[in-house]
Amino acid sequence: MKRLCYEIELCCFLGFNNQAFLKTNEKRGNRIMRVLLSFILIGSFLITPSVILAETFLSDDFNGTIVNSERWHIPTWKWSGDGTFVGRTQFRCVPSPLPEAENSNGKILLETYNPTANIPGDSFYGTDLISNQLFSSGKGISIKVRAKMNTSQRGMVGGIFLYVLKSGSNTLHDEIDFELITNIPDKVQTNIYSNEPLDEGHPILLSYNSGSITDYHTYEIQWQPNRVSWFVDGSLVRTETENVPTGPMWFHLNIWAPAEEWELAYDPDFQPVGGPKENQEYWMSVDSVSIQSFTPAPRKSNLAPIMLHLLFDENQ
Repeated sequence: MKRLCYEIELCCFLGFNNQAFLKTNEKRGNRIMRVLLSFILIGSFLITPSVILAETFLSDDFNGTIVNSERWHIPTWKWSGDGTFVGRTQFRCVPSPLPEAENSNGKILLETYNPTANIPGDSFYGTDLISNQLFSSGKGISIKVRAKMNTSQRGMVGGIFLYVLKSGSNTLHDEIDFELITNIPDKVQTNIYSNEPLDEGHPILLSYNSGSITDYHTYEIQWQPNRVSWFVDGSLVRTETENVPTGPMWFHLNIWAPAEEWELAYDPDFQPVGGPKENQEYWMSVDSVSIQSFTPAPRKSNLAPIMLHLLFDENQ
């Protein structure tokens, strides 16, 4: 190796301008150039990105004291069964204010007292924060969120997901999600629906490499026309090529308390309260959201081994 480095330095010093040197050391010079070219070739394959990011559709670091109304909204109540009541939770609706932002985090809030309840103490008061913009997969779209649950209280779910109800239906929908379930703090649930009822879907629970739902993690969904991939802290954790949604969807951040029908996430000891003095607050902190289009990077060529062979073939 030292000899090779010396040869490279000598060649650079002479600049290959000395014809006698080149003539008597042609084979050695070719060998050096092959080594240099091989380093360049190998490096080009090692650093090729998996995706090439393009246009940014939404970027929010939640600076300020309240979530930005130019990017987000909460639902408007229309009728019973319109999706604003989920499990045991009534989502706050217009004209309620948008969620607070605190320490550059969006505060997705769940309260044990619901001031809008017909019967005090029969439901929780949660948040469903929705993007103002619809997103389509295009060639590919990346949804990246850094978030954590600020509580280990059992019986809650924090949602990070794409969602849309199909036109003319109250049950058929598309959805791609991460769910942070406080009953299972060392795992995160992923799920997917394509024109399917509001039912179980296709859930898979996945363990964290480190930490839990109460630690900050970066959750990413990569949605392409024929594939959906989920990443946690940059590591691929799931890929699906079936049940892939095709139409545009809204992006949601929510928190709610499931009913007993979802046994995995329900806790009978976690109950709503009947008055404001008894109210307890729990939330999901969202540090940042970034939604960008991307193009899958070109596949790595199978010609690399052949090219390396040619570079080092002494007969060339």
